[in-house]
Amino acid sequence: MVRQEIRHGHFLAYCLDPQRPHGFGSECIRALLRSAAYAAPIDTALSASSNLSLLDVHMMDFDRTQIRREWHNIDLVVVVADEKLIVAIELKIDSSEHGSQLSRYRQQIIQRWPSHDGWRHLFLFLTKHGDEASEVDGDGWLPLPLDLFARELTSVSQRQAGTPDALRLLAAYLDMLKRHHLTDEKLEEIAVRLWSQHREALEFLMERRPNATFGLFNQIHEERDSIATKLSSASGLMIVPDDSSTSIIRFAVQAWDSLPEFCSAERWTTSRRLLLLEFQGSGDKRNLRMRFVLGPGKKETRSRYLNALRDGGAPTTKKQTITETYTRLATKSFAISDDDESDENSRFDRFIATAEGYARSTVVAYNTALSKLKP
Repeated sequence: MVRQEIRHGHFLAYCLDPQRPHGFGSECIRALLRSAAYAAPIDTALSASSNLSLLDVHMMDFDRTQIRREWHNIDLVVVVADEKLIVAIELKIDSSEHGSQLSRYRQQIIQRWPSHDGWRHLFLFLTKHGDEASEVDGDGWLPLPLDLFARELTSVSQRQAGTPDALRLLAAYLDMLKRHHLTDEKLEEIAVRLWSQHREALEFLMERRPNATFGLFNQIHEERDSIATKLSSASGLMIVPDDSSTSIIRFAVQAWDSLPEFCSAERWTTSRRLLLLEFQGSGDKRNLRMRFVLGPGKKETRSRYLNALRDGGAPTTKKQTITETYTRLATKSFAISDDDESDENSRFDRFIATAEGYARSTVVAYNTALSKLKP
């Protein structure tokens, strides 16, 4: 079931249902809503439409809760009848949002359980990395990282709140998530140690690894040092590579390291920089997104930097909220569809031109706005 979303949905529907004979009762639903509270924007308790707090979650009555699978194609719908709360969950493991599905799902929920009848709504976009939904069709959907939900489910497992068979099943599910979808701190430590001891050998292998289908992204990954030089030239700022992987390429503006608490990010990159420029492919591999990402860290510090950008007139996001984890800012997409007849080199050149334009405009605007935060 590693990458089969339908099986993830079946399993989660079973665990969330307090009527099932797993012995968890309502603990898994509470874990879901607690994780949503942690992922919620700082300037609201949970979301504008639901207005729930962690205390509300603790006190809620889930006895008559119903779990609906694939209702109108929505992955999971949680109907908390006694609290007049509807929780819609769209689950994405390796796929991405498509069409106007989220906007359509939201309208269907609101029409079936209208606010004028007292119903509250919570829309959760559950993804591996807490990806934000599109700004147009994803309005009202709260990005929920899978690791936050897994952390709260782990607490259920640790409290032994379930039958022995159900606990073994939940533990196996969480182990699978850690192996295939979540960051494992021990594995990260091993990777850092290997790179420190065998950098030359690993770089040799990286340079000669087989070319994957995502050719453009691989080329960008291989030439990230020269790209950093081009971005520096375009922006007039020293831009350097930061920690990258085969799925996310990161760059940093070196001058920002001296800003107050800038290198205070938590559980992200080894540099601990709070604001990084990322290149990442979309789930359908048809677009490559370049954007600034405000990483996880102290709420006050993250809010200070976002407010500085907004006050300085820098492009951020149309959404007026900030999460505790990853807040994506000033996204620009570059189409990498294989439908055109251009070769990889000309496509790469077009991408570089787009990236340089982003550096001249957005990177410079960010630097101007952040310059008001004196070292």
